[in-house]
Amino acid sequence: GEIAHLVIDSTGLKFFGEGEWKVKKHGKERRRIWRKLHLAVDSKTHEIICADLSLNNVTDSEAFPGLIRQTHRKIRAASADGAYDTRLCHDELRRKKISALIP
Repeated sequence: GEIAHLVIDSTGLKFFGEGEWKVKKHGKERRRIWRKLHLAVDSKTHEIICADLSLNNVTDSEAFPGLIRQTHRKIRAASADGAYDTRLCHDELRRKKISALIP
């Protein structure tokens, strides 16, 4: 059914390689792998509607169109932080007829 309010954000994830325990044991410094998890959640049900994992150099606004296109459900409004206050994000919201609640 219809989603009244979608909340969008991302978080950084640190992945540890198979040798991570060796680093702790022997004190060697190893580079960790970072990724970004982008989520769109229904504010009423707390259901994850869309999710995407990207490289850490992909901005929130660059990931937004692909994230929002994952669902074909009607969305009335979407909230996000200032990282999504770009022409790219607003154009995608306008195209899908979603009210933008971005500061």
